[in-house]
Amino acid sequence: MDDESQHKRTLLVRESIVGFLGFLSFLAVVQAVINVMQPQPKVWPAVLALVLVIAAVSAWRWHRSH
Repeated sequence: MDDESQHKRTLLVRESIVGFLGFLSFLAVVQAVINVMQPQPKVWPAVLALVLVIAAVSAWRWHRSH
């Protein structure tokens, strides 16, 4: 492979990672909000949402910096 196609492939992989983490973060935040509406809310959905949002933002910043 030449450098141009390798660069495009690397960008596509990075964008896929950011998109995957963003989608999972969205689902986790929705689940955490639904969980708050329950009579006995649990802590783990909020913690999972926090971890995934931090991972998504970190991946997005990493992608933008390269």
